[in-house]
Amino acid sequence: MNQQPNDTPTQPFAVVMMGTALMGLVAIGLSFVLRTPLAPQIQFNINDLLIGVIATVPLVAFLWWFSNTTLEKLSSFRRAQIKFFSQIGFEFTPPRIAAMAIAAGVCEELLFRGVFQTWLDVYFPIAFAILLTNILFGLLHMRTWLYALIAGCVGAYLGIIYAITDNLLTPIVVHALYDAAALEYTRRAIKSMNFD
Repeated sequence: MNQQPNDTPTQPFAVVMMGTALMGLVAIGLSFVLRTPLAPQIQFNINDLLIGVIATVPLVAFLWWFSNTTLEKLSSFRRAQIKFFSQIGFEFTPPRIAAMAIAAGVCEELLFRGVFQTWLDVYFPIAFAILLTNILFGLLHMRTWLYALIAGCVGAYLGIIYAITDNLLTPIVVHALYDAAALEYTRRAIKSMNFD
């Protein structure tokens, strides 16, 4: 059956969302195995929520710079990433962007900061716990070495925020807001570049 131009496939989007949800379930399971309970790590308070909103600003500033740089290696990398996302199998709509950003913010932070960083912090200095956690975080995002490096640096930033606030809510907010901004930028870039 031919797909109409306004139709957007749901199966690839469902696969992405199920993969993210699976990461959240793995985080919950590992939290029991590694004795790093997640619930006490999340305190719902307005100060840490606002810190999360404010802490998103440097990441969005980096995204703005990255989206406007004329450095050849970075601009060709940017075009390749936009092309990759244009072929992901579903359209980036505002509801999908919101769902993916929230899911990644929650599930990835539960696993990487809530479980791995917390567990490693028991055995190693916090700087080493953040470094090890985000080597793994970068590798999870490895489509290219540069993409993995950027993801690892963003993860380290999130790890530092968690270490400072001692509240998993804060990096969850930063992660979700940054992903929403990055996915919205990607949506607009795909439309403006008109990949076929």
